[in-house]
Amino acid sequence: MKRVQAKASILTALVTLLLSLSALTWSQTGTSAVRGTVTDPQSRLVAGAEVTLTNLANGAARTMKTNDSGGYNFDLITPGEYRLDIVAKGFKKQTVDNVRALIGKASEATVQLEVGAASEVKSKYIFGVDI
Repeated sequence: MKRVQAKASILTALVTLLLSLSALTWSQTGTSAVRGTVTDPQSRLVAGAEVTLTNLANGAARTMKTNDSGGYNFDLITPGEYRLDIVAKGFKKQTVDNVRALIGKASEATVQLEVGAASEVKSKYIFGVDI
């Protein structure tokens, strides 16, 4: 009887250890998100702007249009360094560098566009965790 209880205790401890290690490993390989809002010089929301998020490590890019509230949301992205490019009719192209996507934490980027031709480019460099 004591032998069976000892084996059960050892088995329980091993299962607990394995589950703890797998949870630790899983937490190291999470995803991130980059989201924000696009506005004009008067801080009005810009719907239909094209927002491209580019992973600087591998060049992979995702593009979407802002919703009616001027918002965009790139979910389930690999943590790392990114660049945002925003293009909208009647505005200069806006580039935001050094967007950092952290594991399990969304980065926020509100971008204010300037009136002008899309061929004109305005760059913004961000050196922080969140923008």
